[in-house]
Amino acid sequence: MDEAVKLPHIRLKPTIKQKINFHPSELDNTIVPEESKNWIKKYQKSNQLHDGSTILMFDDEIVYGFDFLYKNEKYIVQEVNPVTIFYSNAVMCHRLLVDARNKLIANSQRIKDLKKSNTQPSDFSDFFQVAVNMIINLQATIESFANRLIPEDYAFVDINGNSFEPSIIHKINTTLPELKGEKFKSKHGKQNNYLRQLIELRNEIVHLKPAGDPNSAYKEVYRRLINFKYLETLQAVRLFVDFYEKDLIEECPCQKEYFYKIEVIE
Repeated sequence: MDEAVKLPHIRLKPTIKQKINFHPSELDNTIVPEESKNWIKKYQKSNQLHDGSTILMFDDEIVYGFDFLYKNEKYIVQEVNPVTIFYSNAVMCHRLLVDARNKLIANSQRIKDLKKSNTQPSDFSDFFQVAVNMIINLQATIESFANRLIPEDYAFVDINGNSFEPSIIHKINTTLPELKGEKFKSKHGKQNNYLRQLIELRNEIVHLKPAGDPNSAYKEVYRRLINFKYLETLQAVRLFVDFYEKDLIEECPCQKEYFYKIEVIE
């Protein structure tokens, strides 16, 4: 059986934050134009949302956020970088994944020792649910990160001058190296292969369809899920992000592990 390693939880980071060398209480309200004051009053009383940047001020930094309506009440919250959210979610899945796979293996019937089967549908479904969650969040980490680095007006053109819709593989193996001048694949070939396998498996899961033997038409994907290298891929995704944006993904200094678990409510 596999043993889960301790994975300290990941620090969630705002999309944009800036250090300030003054305290918000030092701001002089008299320098705010009257027109701006009137706009603020109108904004506070209306249900209209702000299309521009919303700023939250703290003692030593400002953080960009966004406003939203919930049950006719307006709120402001920090805008968190989705790369850190997706990756954190994947990390928090890992311990439950290891436990679920161990349970699946323990309850599955050994071919060399055929007995009456005690396996239950939940043995595989519990594993499948958390495995898919982890895979999708790892792939989303890669794609959201790549999309963040690639300019919105970047032209994807083939050798014949025709525009095309790039795959995530094209973005990480071709576009990012062109933009950044460094190729992750060249320096970390093994880890890049883990990324490719991750993306391929995620695509097969999202577009899952029966294939081959009609009596067990999903077995190829299910086999790959069971034998997939989750920890190695988790580490490869972090290495990839760090390669192009150092320390975006960081463990919390507290070194505590946060993880998902299943609880039953009667």
